[in-house]
Amino acid sequence: MLFSIMLLVTVIRPSYPVIYSCDATASCGCSTKPVSITRIVGGESAGTATWGWAVSISIDNSYLCGGSIISSSWVITAAHCVRDYKASQIKIYAGSIRLRSGNQNRVASGVIMHPFYQSARYENDIALLRLSSPLTMNDSNIGVICIPSVTSVTLSAGEWPAPGITVSD
Repeated sequence: MLFSIMLLVTVIRPSYPVIYSCDATASCGCSTKPVSITRIVGGESAGTATWGWAVSISIDNSYLCGGSIISSSWVITAAHCVRDYKASQIKIYAGSIRLRSGNQNRVASGVIMHPFYQSARYENDIALLRLSSPLTMNDSNIGVICIPSVTSVTLSAGEWPAPGITVSD
């Protein structure tokens, strides 16, 4: 019994809020407001202008997915969200924490799916959406997500998942 209690105390630790903030002059990955993060599992409510790179994607006016702004004209999302749909059926809502709402809304003008996407196994489950017109990036509710540059040195050091590795939630 005592061992079980000690194990629980060791494994289950109280979660303390961490303030996420960064240099607001950075070109990507910064929120306009600091965010208090206390947990990952179960998440927590997002405040306005905290995750400006996140977008809501409505597909054929019924199906919803998420994505991230990578530039004023491009959004990255999962291929399984957009396969079998025409670009004109895909609407992107940016600058809001609400589904199907945003300060700036765009229709996709093009969809580029990974050429080796396999739906049965969700391999290479990634797609790019070209926006019908660029987002206005000086909107304080909108930002660009950081995408790390991966070099052969990073891969050889084991600091990045190797090709063929399954990443799941």
